[in-house]
Amino acid sequence: MSSPVISVEGVGKRFDSGTVALANASLRVAHGEFVALLGPSGCGKSTLLRIIAGLEQPSDGRFEVAARPTRAGLPPVGFVFQEPTLMPWATVADNVWLPLRLAGQSREQARDAIQAQLRSVGLAGFEGAFPRELSGGMKMRVSIARWSPSPGCC
Repeated sequence: MSSPVISVEGVGKRFDSGTVALANASLRVAHGEFVALLGPSGCGKSTLLRIIAGLEQPSDGRFEVAARPTRAGLPPVGFVFQEPTLMPWATVADNVWLPLRLAGQSREQARDAIQAQLRSVGLAGFEGAFPRELSGGMKMRVSIARWSPSPGCC
């Protein structure tokens, strides 16, 4: 197996309240591999994903994302929440542009990537729509388009 794109070794997370959300998690993900985390509510799936995405720091263990960090120093990992979490005042295109904008790309520089992402989730033609005009499934697809890796990322 080639070097993993994501490597998690003995990762744990204990919150300030003393709650242990995750203990001794280990995972290796190869380039192009599709992985699903399964388990009961409260077992630490979301906590592990938040750690890998750089939104939380582990209390124990270590993790590595083998790709260039973003300008903000975060790993270039897409993260789609259980709810769409779209900006209601922004169009579909502007919601998809958000991580590219945070990475320093102008709207013009990001135009082709935005269009490609929307095509990939079946939402070409909805660039100017607002979240309130979309079905629940369409909102989730905008979230997926927004956080999918850019071409050449991983």
